[in-house]
Amino acid sequence: MKRLKNWQVPVFITFLLLGLLLTVQFRTQQSYLSDLSQQKTEDLVTMLNKLYEKKNSLEREIFTLDEQQRSFSADVFAGEALTRDLRQELLRQQMALGLVPVKGPGITVTFEATPPIVYLDIIDVINELWASQAEAIAINDIRVTTWTKIYWNKQNLALTVDGQIVPFPCTIKAIGDPEQLESGLRLLGGVLDDLAIYDIHPVVRKAEMLELPAADRPEIKYLKAKESQ
Repeated sequence: MKRLKNWQVPVFITFLLLGLLLTVQFRTQQSYLSDLSQQKTEDLVTMLNKLYEKKNSLEREIFTLDEQQRSFSADVFAGEALTRDLRQELLRQQMALGLVPVKGPGITVTFEATPPIVYLDIIDVINELWASQAEAIAINDIRVTTWTKIYWNKQNLALTVDGQIVPFPCTIKAIGDPEQLESGLRLLGGVLDDLAIYDIHPVVRKAEMLELPAADRPEIKYLKAKESQ
């Protein structure tokens, strides 16, 4: 075996130490990288778990908001339905009171100018029509309501309805079941039989469609709604 030269020994030791340092550094670096990789994986797992939790939280929030939206939509629909029902009820009340124009089937009762008719005869016919379930009545296109005034104007010697003179021929229009309305007028011993005694024979006709105007709104001064207890 050859003897190492004097200068080779320090070089050998130097390379040996350098190799050891490189080995230690490599292992340290590998360990560090391994720890770093492991640390990043844990961080990713933690972040993923947090994302899942956030996702679940958002889904619960979306579900809650969806329920609130459905409840709100139901309330809006109920409110719209209530408003629609109230409007329909208001319209029915206005029609019944004569505050809006109306139309429908019914009958007409026409008095000629020649018979000696008086305003009480007109009132009798109207009352009989109400009793026969008439839903709306007009005299010569003047709507008859609960506040209608029918009287004989002595100055003009004319039938007067709510201050308006009614010329003859005078026609009463009534909306309702045509058969029932006519049957009510033609009852034995009824209003038409009473008029026939005085040779008054009004012409009664059924109509598929009648149109009646609205009445003038009454002036209310003293009437007040009673407060519910």
